Order: sequence, then structure tokens, then C-alpha cells
Amino acid sequence: MSFTYQDRTFSEILVEEGLIDAGDIARILGERVSTTEPLGDLLVRLKLLTDKDKARCIGKQNGFPYVDLARIEILPEVARTIPHTLAMRLRCVVIERSDSALSVALANPFDIGAIDELHKHTGLDIDPVIATEEDIREAIFRTFGAYDDLGDIVGEAIKGADPNDLRFVDAAPEQETAYSLVKLKEMSEGTPVVRLVNAIITRAIAGRASDIHIEPERNRLRVRFRVDGLLQEAMIMPKDLQNSFISRLKIMASMDIAERRVPQDGRLTLISPQGEFDFRLSTFPSLHGENLVIRILDKQAGRITLDKLGMDKGLFDRMQRLISRPYGMILACGPTGSGKTTTLYSILNSLNSIERNIMTIEDPVEYQVPGIVQGNVNVKAGVTFSTGLRTLVRQDPDVILVGEIRDEVTARIAIEAALTGHLVFSTIHANDAAGAVTRLIDMGIEPFLVASALAGSLAQRLIRVLCDVCQEVYQPNVDIVERLGCGSLLLDSSFQFHRGVGCEVCSRSGYKGRAGVYELMEIDEQIQRLILAHSSSQDIRAAAFTKNNSLRDDAISKLRAGITSADEVLRVTMA
Repeated sequence: MSFTYQDRTFSEILVEEGLIDAGDIARILGERVSTTEPLGDLLVRLKLLTDKDKARCIGKQNGFPYVDLARIEILPEVARTIPHTLAMRLRCVVIERSDSALSVALANPFDIGAIDELHKHTGLDIDPVIATEEDIREAIFRTFGAYDDLGDIVGEAIKGADPNDLRFVDAAPEQETAYSLVKLKEMSEGTPVVRLVNAIITRAIAGRASDIHIEPERNRLRVRFRVDGLLQEAMIMPKDLQNSFISRLKIMASMDIAERRVPQDGRLTLISPQGEFDFRLSTFPSLHGENLVIRILDKQAGRITLDKLGMDKGLFDRMQRLISRPYGMILACGPTGSGKTTTLYSILNSLNSIERNIMTIEDPVEYQVPGIVQGNVNVKAGVTFSTGLRTLVRQDPDVILVGEIRDEVTARIAIEAALTGHLVFSTIHANDAAGAVTRLIDMGIEPFLVASALAGSLAQRLIRVLCDVCQEVYQPNVDIVERLGCGSLLLDSSFQFHRGVGCEVCSRSGYKGRAGVYELMEIDEQIQRLILAHSSSQDIRAAAFTKNNSLRDDAISKLRAGITSADEVLRVTMA
């Protein structure tokens, strides 16, 4: 879509806003091939101007206020003043309503026909404001997605993916049958709630989300996706859809829809054109209803081998040497969502062979790997990490994976297994590699057992990767670079800092995908002496990383390689 405006006036506004120099505008206008292409469209095409800045300057030139719809909250009942089909056709969304007027964000506020149609439909005065077409489309999905012609909004939101092309398995057939005989015909195939659930799940997968958060609030139901480690709002639904929407998800996961007062866990598998995914559902009874979080697990991630994790050659060689040991315990450290499980599975895939008996006890099994015996914790049946591990040791394993070391009993059995000829892998919640030692001792394990059994600990984080499409060279704040401890980069004329501007490819975040950053602490004689001397984790860390890279060092190496930004390194790693 093109707007009609005078290049000279628009040029003056661009210069006044500090978006481009007058000399550059003159050069671009002199070089352009088509004199009919508006300057704003030309600058956007050349990536010298963003759609948002273009809309803001057009609004300033013509007296239309600019609204960044991604930064304001639009109430569903206000947006629903006009039908969804009309909002889609006119590319507009109602953002405020009074007794006599509507404030409407339009992609083209010059469209008199659209404004007249809105006035006739509502009987109210229309105050147009300007917003980008992309922001309007996203706002319509967030506020309108549950209403009216859902098929159209699904097609618009998913952008080509078919939300009906999904197949769910693993749900207990008898529970599905019993439910269908009792109630809620609207949740049968083809109804709006089912299509809405499918659309949101499809959108989450297409957007590379790791989690879906469904959060009941006082007057609405909010849906958020966790993408590349950060939450972003995906949709706002009216309160009256809460029970049917959450019930549909609980049915799919074979959960009890009649029970809303106690937490529940469920799981299901989804087969879609994007691949096969496992879903872990967890409910929590909150003040305004059941809060539901869905963890999305791509089964392909469980087939990654160690060489695909992005470790530098030095770290990779040290890890290969460490996991080639015949016995000992190796721990992966880090917070929830830092990729510990994926790393351990990559190690198991590297070790998986006909000569080895590899067994696991997990809560729950996240990735199914052929050739490995995997088991789940089942507290109701009396199978905990400690009881399951005690049984595994009697199954003649060569390699054991324990999902997590949470208590002294599990830690003690794992250490005994490591001391009796087994290679044991597990995760533990510690901030860094040295912290794994003090965590074990805090659990009640004697230092001499830790020093003897622990072969090494690997701490890791996930750092966002800059978008290839919209990254640009820039000069960061000096304070940020100095806090990173890499001030020398500012003096290196051959080095350039990069950041992501934000585009459609990366959902305006400037980042697409994540990479691991690691620190590996091998337990040598010096570290063993420090453990036996009850040294602090700071002392152990200082000794371990005199010559080996820490998390911060590994992250800075990715900064040097142009993989990530200085701000992201500072956000993810500690000094």
C-alpha cells in the first residue's frame, strides 16, 4: 500500500526526527529508478527506515497520532465493538471507546471510505490514528482471535500453516470417550474452541516457542509464549472462554477436567507438518482459575550429538576425554531451561552403542532414544529417583542417567554407583560448575566422597543469537563493554559490535535461535585437595578457571564471532 504525501515535507520530518541526513535523502532521490515510489516506501525497502518510523512520520506530517500497538493493552470487549471480519477487511482495530466516539488504529487513516463504513456500523464518531499493518494484524489476533470467523483469523495468524492438520496421540481413549458421552459437544472436532486451541499450538510451534503460558486474570485470559528464553504476549481472550479453552487442553492430556482445586500434570504427543512434539502440561489453581503451562519438547532435539552443540574445539576435546572415562560422575549445572537435559542426551547419543548398556531414570522421560532403557519416576507407585536408581544399579548398566539430584539419598546412591565402576550423568541446580561441589556437600555428602566420585561438572546457559536478516553494526555503551571485562574490543579497529534491529523474520526481537555457552571444570588433583580442605566454591572456581574458559569467557568468544550482542552477554552471564 502506498500513501500520497509530498517528498519534500516528508523529507524534512525525517531529518527533524534524526532518522536520516538531508544529504543522504538527496542522494537517494537522485538515484531512484521510479519517481512514483514514495520516499517512505523506498527507504523501508532499502532498510534505511523501519515501518514504525515511517508510520510515525506520516502521522506527524498529516496530523494523525501514531500508536505502537505492541506497547498498549487493548481490551477484547473494546476491540469487539466492530466485527472481526470488518476489522480484517479494513485493517483496523478499535483501541478506545467512549459514549460518543471510537479511537481506531488504521494502517491507512486516509481511507475516507473505511472511516465512513465504521461510522455507519457503530453510529459513533471515528477518531483515526495510524499504526503499522503488521502491528494491526498482531493486535487483531491477540484481541479478536476467539471471536467471529475464527477460520479467517487462524489463516492470517498462522500465515499458511493449517491448524486442522494436527493429530494428537497418547491421550487415554477411554477418558476421551467418557467425556464425549457426558458433556461439551462444542469441543468436538470442528468447533471454534478446538480450532482455537489448534491455532495457538500451531502458532507456538511455528514461532519456536518452548513454553505456552495460559494465565487467568480477573477479566480476561492471557496467552504468552516463551521464545528464546523470554516471554512474549501472544493473545488476550475474553474471560467467558476460560473454562472451555482450558478444559479442551486438559482433555487432550488425559487430565481430570472436573478437578480444578489441586495441581495436575499431563502429557500428550502432537504430530504436525513441522514434526513430532511432546507436550508436558501442568496446572496450578490460582486466584482467578487454573493457570496452565505447556512445555513443548521437539523430539528431534533428543537426537542431537555432542558435536552439534556449538562447543569450541578445546571444550569439545575436553568433554570427549571426560565422557570416555569408564566410571565417575559428571554433572550438568544451570537453572531450569538452560539446556541441561539436551546436553546430557547429546552425550548419551554419542555413547550409545551395542557394547554399552545405558539406562535412565527421569521425571519424566523427555526424549525417547532407541537403544537406551529409559524409565520414569512414579511417586504414587513408590518409584523415586533414589529407589529407581537403586534398582538400576542391579541391572548391570555401564552408563546411568539420573534426571536430577535433588536430595542426599539420591546423591549418595549416585556417588556409590560412580565409585563402583559406572559412568553416572545427572543434573543439579547450581549457578556455576564449582557450585556443584558445594551443593553436594550441603546435601550431606562427605567431601572425600565428592572428591573421589566427581569427574567433572559442566555449567551452561543459553544465549540468544542475532538475527541474520536485520543485524547491524553499532557502537555499544562504553559502560556495558567495561562491565563485560572486554574493553580492549573498543580499541580494536578491526572488530565491530553487532545488534539486531528487529524484523518480521525474528518477530521484531532482533534475535532468532539460541546457542549454548559453557564452562567445564575437570576434577584434577588440585581441585580434589581443595574439596578435601572444605574450600569455598569461590576458591575452587578460582583454581579451576585460571587456564580454562568460564561462562563469561565463552559468551564473549561468541560476541567476538558476531553471534550475539554485548547486551545479551551481560544479561545471561555473571562476572
